[in-house]
Amino acid sequence: MQRAADIVFWLALLMWFAFAVVGGVAAMAIFPAARELPLSMTGYESFIAAEPTLGRQLVAGFLVERVFDLAQRPRIVLAAIAVAALAVQLAISQRAKSAEPLRGLRIAALVAAVASVGVSLAALEGFRAADAKYRALAADETTRSQAIDAKAEVDRTHAFASRVATAEVVSLLALAGLSAAGMGARRRA
Repeated sequence: MQRAADIVFWLALLMWFAFAVVGGVAAMAIFPAARELPLSMTGYESFIAAEPTLGRQLVAGFLVERVFDLAQRPRIVLAAIAVAALAVQLAISQRAKSAEPLRGLRIAALVAAVASVGVSLAALEGFRAADAKYRALAADETTRSQAIDAKAEVDRTHAFASRVATAEVVSLLALAGLSAAGMGARRRA
């Protein structure tokens, strides 16, 4: 039973980590490429022509958004599986009276990662609201200057969402390291 719980935990943790970083990796690839490409998008031609740098960022944002959307639900599901698997691991080791020296730290890292997912859901709503306003203003030729002003709020909410995403990734890395060390100590005991 311990081995099954370990396998489920590690698979969930590794997949969660992959889904947590995929959006950032996509953004790191798409945004620089967008600077070099002659991009266009129906409904935003005027904005892109008048503000080529912001226009390319806007198009890239539409592309990257889809990656983040696809990664959101799996992160939530995998977080729940990781919580359950860790609980089973810890219950088995407690029953077997196995040493679990990093139990508290593992739990803290998992709580931090789960909390980051929860905060990211709230941060995402704020970002999407600011981005929707910006996009609507950018699509209307008569509100171009307001769109440029609205971009500051998009950038602010994006910066917060990025910090939350970083916290999630760091928490997951800490959890992986602590889990490897704790499980190694448990096996040696």
